[in-house]
Amino acid sequence: MLFDASLDGRLESGSLAGTTLGMSARYYFRQSPRRVFFMDLSTLAGQNLDADQQILLGGDSGLRGYPLRYQAGEGRWLFTAEQRFFTNWYPFQLFNVGAAVFYDMGSTWGRDPLGTPSQGLLRDVGFGLRLGNSRSALGNVLHIDVAYPLDGDSSINNVQFLIETRKTF
Repeated sequence: MLFDASLDGRLESGSLAGTTLGMSARYYFRQSPRRVFFMDLSTLAGQNLDADQQILLGGDSGLRGYPLRYQAGEGRWLFTAEQRFFTNWYPFQLFNVGAAVFYDMGSTWGRDPLGTPSQGLLRDVGFGLRLGNSRSALGNVLHIDVAYPLDGDSSINNVQFLIETRKTF
């Protein structure tokens, strides 16, 4: 189990400005040499945020079944449960192949700077392919995910496709 906390901001005229407080807890349970169950619970809260600061929730911040920057507010929380699978497949000795099945849920709170009303609790399910780059000094992992939103308004697609690189599986 891993815990993380961060505080970022500044003190102006005796009060906090542009300040964010973040906390997260991660749990990894190795079920076998090729399977890991992963859970993550994180929260981020802002205080006197600047006009260029937003606390967002969507496909780019861990809620994979929703468009990028789908919700905004003064804070957010996010929970992820993921079953990870690792293979011995090593095509052309260029990358390691893995897969994941996941469930995400989260919400924002507080005022959205653009005035969009909160949609409440948002949830999604999905699956993805992981390609670990073994020939790069960066060692990034390519995530190719297909996610299905379970909530939200009718303006979003029933399926979201995400392709991104991360430093972890």
